[in-house]
Amino acid sequence: MKPENIYLILIFLSVLLFSCTQSKPEKELASLLDKYVEFWNTGNFYEIELVLHPEFELRMSPKYEPEKGIALFKESVAKWRKAYPDFHIELKEKFFTNEQAAAIWEITATNSGEGLHPPTGKSIKVTGMSILHFSKGKIKDEWIASNDVYWMQQLGFEFISPFKAEK
Repeated sequence: MKPENIYLILIFLSVLLFSCTQSKPEKELASLLDKYVEFWNTGNFYEIELVLHPEFELRMSPKYEPEKGIALFKESVAKWRKAYPDFHIELKEKFFTNEQAAAIWEITATNSGEGLHPPTGKSIKVTGMSILHFSKGKIKDEWIASNDVYWMQQLGFEFISPFKAEK
């Protein structure tokens, strides 16, 4: 075997071995993610400082403008839970890398409260995805993507297109 082939094999093996090493075990990240979802599901923020990074940012579709800090996160969850008292997230799939996680989730809730929009008494079931980043053993941010139009349609709201189809 040629020396340059041996070098290529060694480089390939080194990259493979070192890129597969995780800085945070999957169990630790999964535990943080589960505690985070519990905040949403219960509105109980016990030991939140152990889960969320002090510079935490929540970004939701459609604009993804950051809500910065643990205090704003608590306000956001409280707002959602006021509008949807039975708000519940179920994680369907979870994926982890070194300092990141992705999740596919399903939200079920009944719009019986006020705050986000007029209460309708109707229930919703919406699937979405989140990407989370971790830093120093805590959740640094979450990027949430879901189908907001489908959510509103389930509540009985109609959207009128500004574009009319011509015949």
